[in-house]
Amino acid sequence: MVKKTYEALEMENGLLHAIIDVVSDGVYAVSVDGTILICNKAHKKIDGTTHNHVVGKKDVDVYYLELENFQRYAITKNPEPLLDQNMTYTTVTGKKVDIVYNSYPFFQNEKLSAVISIGRDKPSINDLITTALNSFNSKKANRIINGTLYTLEDIIGSSAAIQQTLKQARKVAQSQSTVMLVGETGTGKELFAQGIHNASSYSSRPFIAVNCAAIPETLMESLMMGTVKGAFSGALDTPGFFEQAENGTLFLDEINSLSISLQAKLLRLLQDKKIRRLGDNKERKISCRIISATNQDLFVLAKSGLFREDLLYRLTPVIVDIPPLRERAGDIPLLAKEFVARFNDSLAMNIKLIAQDLMQLFLYYRWPGNVRELEHIIESTMSMAESTETILSNEHLPRLLKKRLMIDQATTDSSDREAKSNKPLPELLRQYEKETIENALMLNNGNVSQCAIQLGITRQNLHYHLRRLGINSIFYKAQSISDTINPPLP
Repeated sequence: MVKKTYEALEMENGLLHAIIDVVSDGVYAVSVDGTILICNKAHKKIDGTTHNHVVGKKDVDVYYLELENFQRYAITKNPEPLLDQNMTYTTVTGKKVDIVYNSYPFFQNEKLSAVISIGRDKPSINDLITTALNSFNSKKANRIINGTLYTLEDIIGSSAAIQQTLKQARKVAQSQSTVMLVGETGTGKELFAQGIHNASSYSSRPFIAVNCAAIPETLMESLMMGTVKGAFSGALDTPGFFEQAENGTLFLDEINSLSISLQAKLLRLLQDKKIRRLGDNKERKISCRIISATNQDLFVLAKSGLFREDLLYRLTPVIVDIPPLRERAGDIPLLAKEFVARFNDSLAMNIKLIAQDLMQLFLYYRWPGNVRELEHIIESTMSMAESTETILSNEHLPRLLKKRLMIDQATTDSSDREAKSNKPLPELLRQYEKETIENALMLNNGNVSQCAIQLGITRQNLHYHLRRLGINSIFYKAQSISDTINPPLP
């Protein structure tokens, strides 16, 4: 029994020393008589000393200081913590050290027996502050000053559909052409607009985003053109959107919401590249790139007279079509992991896995709200989980959302059956083969070896079918949130 107690104490002592050694601040302990008891790696690095220089030696033999300047001397006189103290000293190795430290008394049997000091040298503090400031300034320069938050590299997705769109966006960014972004609600049109701006020669200049649907028509003209003082009651000298975006990018979101009269004025601006503020008698040249976005078919609107055809052609020299989420289902696990990781922070949760039953609902749902809807559903689902839970499943789905996802899946299955009845046999066989393999991967968390055993084929043969059918097994692995990278989302 005594032997076990000794071994347990020895292990505990070794563990405590190991913990102290990995602490980034210098940790130092000295007895009241000045014998150095503990000195961790960080402290030795600060002092430029070794274990043999320090531990077991008297502090007055290691540090060249007057006795009254030692921490242990001050605490012996007054056994209270000393906080935020500055000290300069020279060690036995000849190194001069500037340090900021906190010192604490250690009592044993109600008697002061040691003094513990924790500190960091000023150069490392300065380095830390400089690194933090540089990081902040870099983010501020890249993501705040020009009015953007995202680059094209921040957009998540490895599917062929999104990669092709990103490739087109990068190519478009290198030109000065006016760009029209077309995509359903929630596909990430503004993220693409910001990404194109930041990949272009305009990146150091402002990015001004305008939601045309959110601004009343009575205000839109003055905001677009700008005003001069006295133009109307309360008017001030204010630049419009075009002037604010000078030599940068003006992003007109939901441009289909502009009235016909405003469309005519926008067309004139694009043609003349001049603007006249409301109440002003002089024209000002404008120079900015126009990126617009719509979730409707403007060509159909133009045919019905709801959108000016001449403006349409001005805005669409280049069209970037952003695919809906249902056409890039392979990206759903990646996006879901990123959203869970994000809400782990904001909701103080610790979700590590997305269960297969929930991921299956995600993969078969049609996502009319696209990536934004996926984000909202994951936030709602995580809000229903307990803070101690680590696996997110469809049990956490709010009842209304679960009903919505499951009804959509049933409708999709019914539509698929009707569609299959009109397909030729080879295509049906290929589709059945692909679905069978995908289901097996889902059941086996993307483990190819286990999947091959379940299907009764060799691992090599399964790899052949995966390549032939364009299936990526990584999308079906257990959705570990710890594997998530942290860029923002489309």
